[in-house]
Amino acid sequence: MQNKLSSVWGRALLQSTLVWAMACGGQPPLPEEEGLEITAAVEPTQESFESEDSFSEDPSQQLADACSGATGTGTYKGYMCPSHLFITTKSISCAAARSNCILNANSNPGTSFFCTWNDRVIYRKDVTAGACNPLVCSAVTGKGQYKGYICPSHNFITTEQISCQDAQSNCALNSNANPSSSFYCTWKGTEIYRRETVAGICGP
Repeated sequence: MQNKLSSVWGRALLQSTLVWAMACGGQPPLPEEEGLEITAAVEPTQESFESEDSFSEDPSQQLADACSGATGTGTYKGYMCPSHLFITTKSISCAAARSNCILNANSNPGTSFFCTWNDRVIYRKDVTAGACNPLVCSAVTGKGQYKGYICPSHNFITTEQISCQDAQSNCALNSNANPSSSFYCTWKGTEIYRRETVAGICGP
């Protein structure tokens, strides 16, 4: 499916010590401007062409209730972005897993962290914008809501019930088809893709 939009809104080694919570027991791991083309690689069930839709919230605030409704125990995985899995712990509650991830992130302020519990994103801190994006889709399963933005604020697509990988691929496809524009995309509220032609235009 193709959507052609004719106008767009103007546009250490690690020197730190990981803190291992003893209870966890894991081991360390779119007026006029011509030429903008939006190409959807997947068929969206819903599209939104709203002029503004803010996406500049602090990820840690978006995930403030990350464990809401979570019961029982599950598998916790913690990553130091872009790729290092520093801990995998089974039979741990969501709250305990999130607390451990935050503890490690606070103890290593210069490092980006991303943590999951049973495929649920429970904490994320990108020291460098987009640092954890390569990890997200490989760490989660299932389907969720995908939102794509042309920065600074144009929501060019909203699609429900799509996999993280398909959402990320679609965002990259649109971004590559429009090299002069900045793109930012999320899946289930967490960032999965970012390309800025002007540093900081897509928010923190």
